[in-house]
Amino acid sequence: MPSYTFNCSHCGEFTLYFKSMAGYKGEAQCPDCQGAATRVYLPPNLYSYSKELRTRIEKGMEPRRVTREELGPKQRRVKPQVNRPWQVGH
Repeated sequence: MPSYTFNCSHCGEFTLYFKSMAGYKGEAQCPDCQGAATRVYLPPNLYSYSKELRTRIEKGMEPRRVTREELGPKQRRVKPQVNRPWQVGH
């Protein structure tokens, strides 16, 4: 069952549960004051994942900096040998 969080300017945040995805709305009515509330976009729920997977996802967000030593020795570029001279330049 999908749940959506909304923010009412008077009452604060509240969550609504819908029976289907078709029930989604960009705005909803606050259950307390009956005022208009806008949808709050939250990151996905990562608490149900294992610690290893959460750590891997979080590390994937930032690029890893690599030093020259970690790259290893510079490799020479080898020109490919052309077995078909009529296709040179393609």
